[in-house]
Amino acid sequence: MTLNYIVLILLLSSVPRSFCLNALFISSGAAGHVIPMFELAKTMKNHNVTFVTQQFAQTYIDFKPYSSSTFRVVYTNDSPDALAVEKNNEHEAMSYFANYSTFDALSYVIPQLGQIITSILNKTIHILMFERFDVIVAGAMVVGVPVLCEKANTPCVTHSPAFFPNILDFNLPNVFSLLTSKELTQITYRIYNVAFTMRMITKLAPKMIPLFYTLFQSLPRVSGPFHDSFTLRNLRSSQSKCLKLISVPHSFYTPSYSHHGTKYMGAFMDEKLIDDVDNALTKWMKSKPVRSVVYGAFGSTSVIPHDRMYNLISGLAAFLLEADGSSLLLVFRSTNYDTFQAVLKELDNDEFTDVLNNDKRVRIENGFVQQKWILQQGSVKVFLSHCGMGSCLEALHCGKPILCMPFNMDQFANAMRIEDLGVGHSLFVPPSALQSLINPYDFVQYTFTVSRVTNTISALWMNETYEKAARLMSLEIKHSGGLKRAVEEIEFFVHLGGDLGRFAPFQSTLSLYQRYMLDLLLIFVTLPGVIVIYIIFKCSKRRQKQKID
Repeated sequence: MTLNYIVLILLLSSVPRSFCLNALFISSGAAGHVIPMFELAKTMKNHNVTFVTQQFAQTYIDFKPYSSSTFRVVYTNDSPDALAVEKNNEHEAMSYFANYSTFDALSYVIPQLGQIITSILNKTIHILMFERFDVIVAGAMVVGVPVLCEKANTPCVTHSPAFFPNILDFNLPNVFSLLTSKELTQITYRIYNVAFTMRMITKLAPKMIPLFYTLFQSLPRVSGPFHDSFTLRNLRSSQSKCLKLISVPHSFYTPSYSHHGTKYMGAFMDEKLIDDVDNALTKWMKSKPVRSVVYGAFGSTSVIPHDRMYNLISGLAAFLLEADGSSLLLVFRSTNYDTFQAVLKELDNDEFTDVLNNDKRVRIENGFVQQKWILQQGSVKVFLSHCGMGSCLEALHCGKPILCMPFNMDQFANAMRIEDLGVGHSLFVPPSALQSLINPYDFVQYTFTVSRVTNTISALWMNETYEKAARLMSLEIKHSGGLKRAVEEIEFFVHLGGDLGRFAPFQSTLSLYQRYMLDLLLIFVTLPGVIVIYIIFKCSKRRQKQKID
């Protein structure tokens, strides 16, 4: 009997100690936000996860295989037509971004965003009134969650799929101006950076102030303990100390001042190799030599205009004719696929038509594909992308140079950063500084020529420096820790009671006048200076009096 007890104690002592968190994840259904959040939620395998999102997220994620006693998905709207309505709203928003500048489209998008945030917060409040969580992880787009966390006395973690430096820090380039960090070392560009920021503010302020007021008014007022959470006073005075996870490598944007509560995680991408499915696409990919394929995908919502599609396809065909042994894989969705077929019929160059119809060298897919699996293949040499942040990071994680073809929103800024980092080229050429100042970040109608496509992709194909730079970026992304480190950071944050204050630099705890040493400046510089000036003044006055006498 005693021996049995000894064996039991030894077995229990060999089991690693762990703890199980009840985690609430909150995200919108937009692809760039919900996909990295879902990857993070999946990685929390030892914890209980409740995932709140829109039904629209099902467009990009199949939740069914993951639903279990420890992983629960809750939709903000359970009505049968919710998915169709949300898809329609997304389509209308993307249509605005396709036809108007990013800033002009905000007047339509922000009210829609307010409705999305309100529905998410309403569902979150309903859950918090009946359940207790150890940590709340929310997308940064869902404003107001830190206030809820403070009310619920729960550690708060926010996630951002991108990070733009503070536009009022004039030592950093305004990302919307498309200036590079190298340019900002020159006085002319430093002046331009300030002028552009002021112009952007004067353009946006008259529109944004009423819209943000409307957004604030639409925040929920649910009866109960969270009723007054979203008053202006509470939003301004919130003392919630969040852990901020940013799923980009630190050097992707111009590095800014570090903060103890901000962690750059690289990319939220499952690094496990995907088991390939035995189908026509995988067979085609496996038949290709190493570094011989240009793979192109344009996101789930981007719409390629007819003229741009014509020049793109013609330029790619010209490249295939020049580069022996190269192949092309293009993935289109719905409208873009129809546009491609129409352009293919209109081509008046027989050589272009022949090479594009050669199924041994060119393959066209209509719909979703396993992009991660494709990018992991050694046969892919260049990735042609719309420059959504998720796609860019997937390509860089796999060490693939990027040919950028941006359409809207942050894609233009991403394209310029990819060029600046030396990991790719862009078909988009920014307008003159003066034109950009007059119409800030208004590029949706840009065009490119057939020769621009051929020359740009040839440069990526022939110059190995782009591949080397992409491999270095891949190393940085993997070194950042990704999903595994993000989970460890969350667990550590909860262990500390949701407060990382002990890691705050001492300077940040000082008052403003102490941080900038104004008190020491007063005592050791200003006061002695005043005394010296006073003495000089007195001596000068005495001399004048002596001369008069």
